Amino acid sequence: MRNILKLIVLTFILSSCSVTNSHVIDNAFLKPDFSYVELKLSDIQELGETEVSYEYSRYLFVGTRVISINGERPDNSEKHYVNLPPTGVFSAIGGFFEPNMKRALYKAYLEYPNADSFKVTTTNVETHRMFLGRKIKKSATVKAFKYKYAGK
Repeated sequence: MRNILKLIVLTFILSSCSVTNSHVIDNAFLKPDFSYVELKLSDIQELGETEVSYEYSRYLFVGTRVISINGERPDNSEKHYVNLPPTGVFSAIGGFFEPNMKRALYKAYLEYPNADSFKVTTTNVETHRMFLGRKIKKSATVKAFKYKYAGK
């Protein structure tokens, strides 16, 4: 009788420590997860464009040092990043935006704070080869847009 009682207690203890898995099946194929918005060209207003850039040097193909962001020495005590969604060619090649270019894009955000969308129109990479290293400058032209909503 004692062994049976020990077996029951042991069974309850081990069953309380078991892991339960629950799976929720979402009916995503029944409900599309996108919205449809109809915009015309007259609904999009271009606010302007700006050029962002950063320059860095690479030594012996190992170490890098940031020289400037938007023509100024970088302030590493406070870093601001802007993430743009990948579109077009940039999504196909993995994106042009390294962390330093995301820091440079903050200039466009400051110049056009009420913009709804930013579009990178052109990119440029300049390389200056040096002994055991190189100096690289990456720049991009960014256009800012604002949408005119029907509710406004």
